[in-house]
Amino acid sequence: MGSKLLFILNAVVILVLGVALIFVPEATLTQFGTETRVAELHMARFLGAALATLGLLLWFAKDASDESVQRNMGFAMLGGTVLALFVTILGVAVNGVIRNFGWLVIVIEVAFGLGYVFVLFLQPRMK
Repeated sequence: MGSKLLFILNAVVILVLGVALIFVPEATLTQFGTETRVAELHMARFLGAALATLGLLLWFAKDASDESVQRNMGFAMLGGTVLALFVTILGVAVNGVIRNFGWLVIVIEVAFGLGYVFVLFLQPRMK
């Protein structure tokens, strides 16, 4: 698996979640068992816009011909994935904010994190 495939997969997942948070935030937040008051819905739309932007950035970065650009994007995504995993674990285990399907988000974040570790550190050694 190369960075192009990983960027495509990550872009699709992030874009789907981002668009869902923008257009149907209440339904999306309800799936995770979180509160759906006006403030949470507004913040969900902000998060959706940020996720959609990141998804588009990844989609266009997949075609970057410069290997250093792809590598730097990979490092940025690995760092972001680790931070997102930390925040999700806080939301699930510590604060209890995410009540449903928090495990699914953790699994997805771990999978993408391992994918970026593979692409950045293990794949170059296999060549």
